[in-house]
Amino acid sequence: MNSTATAYLPFDAVWKMRIDHPYSLFVREGATLWSCGQCPLDSLGNVLHPGDLLRQADAVTGFIRRFLGEMHGQTSGIGRLVVYYVKTAPGDAARLKDLFRREFGQSVQVVPVAIPHFYYDGMLIEVDVFASDEKAEGTSFVDGETGLTLEVSDAGPFVWATVSSPRSAFKDIGSRLKRLLVRADLSCENLLAEQWFLPVGCELPDRVLSGDDDRVAQNAVRVSDAEAEIVAELTFAKAAVAGGWPQVNVPDTDHLSMSLRAAGGHFHLTALDASPNRGLVEQTATIMKAVEALFAAAGVSFRDVRKATTYYVAGSSADELHDNMSVRNGYYAKPGPASTGLPVEGLAVSGARISISMLGVMSHDR
Repeated sequence: MNSTATAYLPFDAVWKMRIDHPYSLFVREGATLWSCGQCPLDSLGNVLHPGDLLRQADAVTGFIRRFLGEMHGQTSGIGRLVVYYVKTAPGDAARLKDLFRREFGQSVQVVPVAIPHFYYDGMLIEVDVFASDEKAEGTSFVDGETGLTLEVSDAGPFVWATVSSPRSAFKDIGSRLKRLLVRADLSCENLLAEQWFLPVGCELPDRVLSGDDDRVAQNAVRVSDAEAEIVAELTFAKAAVAGGWPQVNVPDTDHLSMSLRAAGGHFHLTALDASPNRGLVEQTATIMKAVEALFAAAGVSFRDVRKATTYYVAGSSADELHDNMSVRNGYYAKPGPASTGLPVEGLAVSGARISISMLGVMSHDR
């Protein structure tokens, strides 16, 4: 396939969601593929195997194989699976890791993230897929004193890395992780995106890897398993990450923080609003308006987004997903990006109800 080709697998070709939306099931940009959250749903949007976590996980593996095939990808190209699940018993995270690695290879990075609930009754799992035709075999690096582990896969324009750390190591995780990155021949100067998942009681030092740039949003959410390890998904670019994005003036954004980085023809943005006077929908609207202004000033658009991930704090009803989703939907047109939206226990920044991340390509005419 041409290295610059973009292809989309329409969501409606497989699943019917209970709200109209402009997103894609899978997106391919050259050799790289991203998915929306792969769910255990039938073609009408009904939950398969309600309340049975492992049977739902089995069903999702089948969808992943099928849809990768439709996108001319191979399961051997899977580098990372972010597995969002509702904890049903001790050891669920380990069982899910074993299941997905049996299916897709022992070097696949499996990131288990416990969330409080899903928006459809009986649904217990949703999986994001990151794959590349150019993915090399993964390697691991371990801090012998604490057990902090860094898994790394070279994936063409990116290097995907996953961090897992015992809770006991969280106070000096930054220095130990940086030493592992040196061993892996990775530099923070090439860090394009980072997302941390923290159990209750663990606080990361500010700017673990991204330095002292006060424009950087702290990308961390709270997970629902109090016994979970600290985990993170990191994306490194082969090219050095550049700053210098234009500043924009948008009203009522005193509590808004945005991080926007670019490297090698790709960009990554994370934004959150911590205004205590705005609810979930209002924070969503504030973020999207500011992103629209920043994109316009930078010469990119929502059509350039390939993968969007949203974490929000809300109840378990589908309406609470749909309310903030409706705001986000208005900025995209079909075929849109692969998009995943999930409730979480909380965000690391006090007052924030929602965090939105987008990975995309620089406009060809920029």
